[in-house]
Amino acid sequence: RKHLEDLRLGDTVVAGPRTVTMEDIEHFAEFTGDTFYAHMDEEAAAANPFFGGRVAHGYLILSFAAGLFVSPDPGPVLANYGLDNLRFLTPTFPGDELTVTLTAKQITPREGQEYGEVRWDTDVTNQKGESVAKYDVLTLVAKRDK
Repeated sequence: RKHLEDLRLGDTVVAGPRTVTMEDIEHFAEFTGDTFYAHMDEEAAAANPFFGGRVAHGYLILSFAAGLFVSPDPGPVLANYGLDNLRFLTPTFPGDELTVTLTAKQITPREGQEYGEVRWDTDVTNQKGESVAKYDVLTLVAKRDK
């Protein structure tokens, strides 16, 4: 909710938690068509050495994280325009609670434009404090009216 000039490196936003349910996983699979066995087949997912049971889609986690930190009101954040360095680190299981922490790590005014770029270090954690996803969110943020 801050204009570009009001943001400082290290500014942090924390949002959540949000519980991931089996219904969320099944709806996401049906909606997107991503029916990979680790999301849909308990026995096959349990046999996978990475999972040990059904897990949430990585992109469901990203979507939930975005839903936690966005504000429905217009401005000063104009748009998210990308993600960099995305890594899924720990499986997310039904019943896990996700929290997202964003920390401003680069602020770049655009010369001659009414906005600038902000790069946020993003860490999505579960209820145990384990990082389940890390990435940079790239946003365009309005400058204050002069």
